[in-house]
Amino acid sequence: MPRRLSLTTPKLAPKQWVGLLLGIAALLLGLAAPLAALPSPVQNALGIALFALLFWTTEPIPIALSSAAVLALIPVVGLLSFEQSLAPFFSQTVWLVLAGMALSLGVAKTGLGDTLACWLQSRLSQRPFFLLCQLHLIGLGTAFLIPSGVIRVLFLMPLGIALVEHLHVRRRPSPHLKAAVLLSLLCSTYFGGCGLLTGSVPNLVLAGQYEKTQGAPIFWATWLYWMFPVIGFLRTLVSLGAIWMLFGRHLNGHVIQRPPAPHSAPLTRVQRRALYILLAGVGLWATDLLHHIQPAYVGLSLVVLFLWPRWGLLGFGALVEMRFALLSYIAALLALGHALDATGFNHLFIEACSKYLALAEYGWLGKHLSLCLVALPLDFLMDIAAVAGVATIPLMELGGQHGIAPLPAAFSVAMATTLAFLPYQSAPFMVAYGFRQLSMQQLIFTQGLISTASLLLLCPLNLLYWRWLGLI
Repeated sequence: MPRRLSLTTPKLAPKQWVGLLLGIAALLLGLAAPLAALPSPVQNALGIALFALLFWTTEPIPIALSSAAVLALIPVVGLLSFEQSLAPFFSQTVWLVLAGMALSLGVAKTGLGDTLACWLQSRLSQRPFFLLCQLHLIGLGTAFLIPSGVIRVLFLMPLGIALVEHLHVRRRPSPHLKAAVLLSLLCSTYFGGCGLLTGSVPNLVLAGQYEKTQGAPIFWATWLYWMFPVIGFLRTLVSLGAIWMLFGRHLNGHVIQRPPAPHSAPLTRVQRRALYILLAGVGLWATDLLHHIQPAYVGLSLVVLFLWPRWGLLGFGALVEMRFALLSYIAALLALGHALDATGFNHLFIEACSKYLALAEYGWLGKHLSLCLVALPLDFLMDIAAVAGVATIPLMELGGQHGIAPLPAAFSVAMATTLAFLPYQSAPFMVAYGFRQLSMQQLIFTQGLISTASLLLLCPLNLLYWRWLGLI
């Protein structure tokens, strides 16, 4: 009897139905442009943005499909040309992610990640809390060495996945172990790394905008002095507390090691070669302020070494295993930010905020927090690196009109561009999600808790720190 073709579609969860219906409604409303007070292109762009953000967060369809829809809608509606919409595919960000994915695949294929995990597990604590402390230190430490958050995530995730396979919880298996380990590495390297100038792309973008207007750079040591103690170090502690509260406290018993595996022997010749290539890359990324070679060029050079015929460690055929769908998401997010800027939305939003904010009536604390809060809503509409690009100069000018010096004004905006409440707001989190080891719900709860605590507690504390040391 012939086999019937199934016409059933995957069943959507209630939250996916809500995202689907709200996303389509937002898109149709934006395309209809019913508001006379806003230009039609601005309403079109906002409709597409809300559609994308709802679909990316709830995933009623795969993220690659919703990203492709965004890339198609932007030129169809006329916000950008077709060439401009696809231009992000040729940006350094996308190529950096591509290079990082290839290197991450090489670490996994050569067994280097598994071998390093075996070496690492023997040096980690058997107590859950101290284990998470050590993982946070590892994540924060990589931020000092590798300037790209995406690359750090692509290195740390395979290591964390391999580490989880070598650990288990005494008494009974725990579903929280994987989340605790992976989120400790991810959140410490991202949120803690934001306290370093080279720790995140938005920091570098903001520093570039500052130099454009002031004619003087923000030095690495300057950023370290004014931002790292609170936004870097204390926020790493906040991350530790959030992850312990959400996942770590459920790890009843002691985390113990599995029996030594056969592959815990010294590195093979292939693994040593892979490690040398990666160490060379870390060296170049860590010294980019000296040689000024862009991180994407370094990453692609390492990929060439991995793929070099006869000498390389990977065959070209292995590249098909990379998650290319992630690139469409990053390109769509960049194109969306470009479209919002091209329609004038960013200018209108900041202008409206400056009109209704009575900064002259606020004290020094209120003025600086206001600059942070004005930039914050933009974080939900585009990648926060794009927010740093479009909001820094206007908000510095707004601060200058009310007696705020350029450097603390720029740092106040930077506090907003280091907050990521949802995964789509920053590429490193979406790269981590692409490994399919963490759920969207786990990321949202963890990021939301850390960013909310940062906004309510650490941002005011950082301003008090500046005041105490005389910056403001």
